[in-house]
Amino acid sequence: MSLEPIKVEAVINRSPAEVFEAFMSNATDWWPLESHSIGPHLGEPVPEEVVIERHEGGRIFEVSPAGEHRLWGVIHEFKEGTKLSFSWHPGMDEALATQVTVEFQAIDNRKTLVTLIHKGWSARGDEATAIRENYVSGWKDIIEVRFSNFVNRN
Repeated sequence: MSLEPIKVEAVINRSPAEVFEAFMSNATDWWPLESHSIGPHLGEPVPEEVVIERHEGGRIFEVSPAGEHRLWGVIHEFKEGTKLSFSWHPGMDEALATQVTVEFQAIDNRKTLVTLIHKGWSARGDEATAIRENYVSGWKDIIEVRFSNFVNRN
């Protein structure tokens, strides 16, 4: 069975360059680390930082208070200011990776449409439907609420 991709969109009242920069450089400030990171699921403290490396082959990872890097995914397409695609397997084997693409499109000089598409659910096997369902509400909260609010108020 093939599951539909998740698609989340948000209009943000900033230019694409500003929105892209906030996504890439300030993830620690808007990502819900207390609930959506690896460390707390292992019974450890909340990570101190989220790092998104700005190039194809770059990593997305959290940094624990002890300085450990825990991989979330690897960037396979990077277009400065407009697009980022990456594997998504936080704390899991790469064989379980799904795929996420985030695009930043100008609506006018001061507004940006952010579109996130999460697909490739077959990699998650029999658990795919339940896992996908959790991501539907998770991505909506992260992009439409947390990220949008962070960028709009800064």
